Amino acid sequence: METVFTTLLQQHDLRLVALAAVVCSLSAFAGITLLTHARRTAGIMQRVWLAIAAVSVGFGIWATHFVAMLSFHAGMPVGYDLPITLVSLSIAILIVGGGLWFAAIGTRRSDSVLGGVVIGVGIASMHYTGMAALMIGGTIAWSSPLVAASVLFGIAFAGASIYFAVNGHTLRQRVRATILLTLAICAMHFTAMGAAGLENCFAIVSAEDQTPQWLSIVVALVSVMILMFALGGSYLDLLDRRRTLAESDRMRGLADAAVEGLLVVRNGEIVTANQSFLSMVDLPQASVSGRQLAEFLGSPVCSMLIERPNVALETDLKTAFGVVPAEVILRQVDFAGQPHQAVAIRDLSARKQAEQHIRFLAHHDALTGLPNRVSFSRKLEDEISHARRHDQTFAVLCLDLDRFKEVNDLFGHAAGDVLLQRVGQALLGAIEGVGDAARLGGDEFAVLLGDIGTPARAGRIAEQILDAFRRNNEQSAGGALISASIGIALFPDNADTAEHLMTHADTALYRAKQDGRGIYRFFENAMGAEVRDRRMLEHDLRHAVSRNQLRLVYQPQVDVQSGEVTGFEALVRWKHPERGDIPPSVFVPVAEESGLILQIGEWVLRSAANEAARWKSPLSVAVNVSAVQVHSPSFAQTVHEVLISTGLSPARLEVEITETALIRDMMRAVTTLRQIRALGVRIAMDDFGTGYSSLANLRAFPFSKIKVDQSFIRAVDNNDQSAAIVRAVLGLGSGLNVPVVAEGVERVEELDFLKNETCQTAQGYLLSRPEDIRTFAAVTEGRSRFLDSLDPAPLRALAG
Repeated sequence: METVFTTLLQQHDLRLVALAAVVCSLSAFAGITLLTHARRTAGIMQRVWLAIAAVSVGFGIWATHFVAMLSFHAGMPVGYDLPITLVSLSIAILIVGGGLWFAAIGTRRSDSVLGGVVIGVGIASMHYTGMAALMIGGTIAWSSPLVAASVLFGIAFAGASIYFAVNGHTLRQRVRATILLTLAICAMHFTAMGAAGLENCFAIVSAEDQTPQWLSIVVALVSVMILMFALGGSYLDLLDRRRTLAESDRMRGLADAAVEGLLVVRNGEIVTANQSFLSMVDLPQASVSGRQLAEFLGSPVCSMLIERPNVALETDLKTAFGVVPAEVILRQVDFAGQPHQAVAIRDLSARKQAEQHIRFLAHHDALTGLPNRVSFSRKLEDEISHARRHDQTFAVLCLDLDRFKEVNDLFGHAAGDVLLQRVGQALLGAIEGVGDAARLGGDEFAVLLGDIGTPARAGRIAEQILDAFRRNNEQSAGGALISASIGIALFPDNADTAEHLMTHADTALYRAKQDGRGIYRFFENAMGAEVRDRRMLEHDLRHAVSRNQLRLVYQPQVDVQSGEVTGFEALVRWKHPERGDIPPSVFVPVAEESGLILQIGEWVLRSAANEAARWKSPLSVAVNVSAVQVHSPSFAQTVHEVLISTGLSPARLEVEITETALIRDMMRAVTTLRQIRALGVRIAMDDFGTGYSSLANLRAFPFSKIKVDQSFIRAVDNNDQSAAIVRAVLGLGSGLNVPVVAEGVERVEELDFLKNETCQTAQGYLLSRPEDIRTFAAVTEGRSRFLDSLDPAPLRALAG
């Protein structure tokens, strides 16, 4: 090795050696960098970058050798044979390029070492070929040990360098690889120069023809420029790849943000998929990429997509958990510079479910799940056709809940909805296997019983339905109770068309309600006219208030002992333009069943209060209130508003209720009455003794007055039982300090009995019939306190 250092220090121009070292280092750095870049590239671009690396690095290594040779002082003028010099350049490019290629495509760790060995061989081959280009006389005496050492240095350092370059991923390892490759070039060159003995050589080139040293600078500059261009190109390519990768990541982000599943496909094979598709099939990216599209969509659909691009197709998508409906569309796209197909897949599960729900709602009731009126009508028409062909009898049942409007008013619409759902469930359980049920709307239901054979069977099923409702009430933890009436019409006995069957069943339903509710009735021909008349009456009653057909009459209430008028009871009358006067006993039940009683009751209350407010005499006015009004949540507010708008003193208004209003819902009724009492309004119990739990009712609420029903007053003077009851009520009133009013006094004997029993107040035909308030102008204007201007007989009877 001493010979090598002596040759380096004494026979070389160290300035050119330094230049050669710079070129060598730059070549080594370029070689490692371009090799790393090529390994990150695929396809044709990898081969392009390997070619660039071969040319630039091979030229750089050759330039290092050439500059170092020009710095060598052989002791005589020397020249270089141009053809052989170019051959050495070609060897450097080809063999070094081959080593880089082998290292780039290798998959094993040993492949990188082998690639470095090829590069080391290339460096040695280039050097000794370059030495053969020296134009000198004589023969070079080579030192075999140093020649072998030079080749081994080149192979060993180059192998280690490429190993670290390929298998290292950090900057430190790349710097190490660069240093090792530099050592491979320099160690090989200068060891080989030390192996060359020129003692027996002589000059054959004149001093003027020898190769000038300035040519080394030119070669070095050219080499540096080539290397810089190569490194610059790799840097720009790296920037472009990073930009492409960023754009690819951005596009993937956008693709993953898409709701639809997106696939990139080439020749039927899935290249990549977005996150939506991976979630759709419940598979990772690694399990999707590389698989055939037909595995998810089926071969026929894939063929149709190719044949009909840009056309959406509905199919089934195979996933890890089953099959889901999907919409698929294919478009041709350019991906990574090559033609591909983009396949968009939309999950139709939600849409299919929505469509199915819409179809269900089109034929079913959303609240109960029962078929609706449209479905029932279609089923009824089909049943008629079937019954005609097979000569069968079937039945149609119409159901209507009793007092359903009161349930909504009392408990709210949410409770009403729950009640309807309970009805639907109980109805399905009662007719399971024997008929079809439907909700026609509101609280109306219908049942179709096919091939019943005899009417009795329809009646038994109707009874089963009512029993099912009763059992549901017993099992219910609370809330409203189910009560329904049923009307039954038979085919073909009652009608042979769907319209007439439903009409007759509805008619029978009205009869069931009239006969007591909670029962069923078959249609009879005689029902038709009666029901039609009742419906017409209800229709006309709806417009009675707006058409000013209702009026109030007043019946005075008289102090039994003094004969003075203490107040009036307001009674509503309806004068129909065609039917004439219709008694309250006829139209009031219709108003209660239809819910019109709320409108009519408010009109009566407002009209009576407005009339009483104009009286000069501060007499009281009593107004009858139905159970529906008492149970209305807004009734107390209505009374308050009427008092404010009319200016009537609350103490002059008396609200009369029957015990029936209390029986239906004691707690709600008492709450409403206490709100009214808090306003200062007096409350009287009407028709006392005809209801239930009268004493309990009196205890639950302190009434201002008790009115004895006229059925007890009639013939009280000669009927011991009636007399005993009236005496008991009068005693009860006295004990509770509550005034008692006797209704329906029509005979002088009845009045005498009440006077003798110290009854406080009476009213009835004996005293006065209900009349227009103008008939009692003398009393209301304060000119008289008695009714003697009308008929002196009652007054004489009172006076005794």
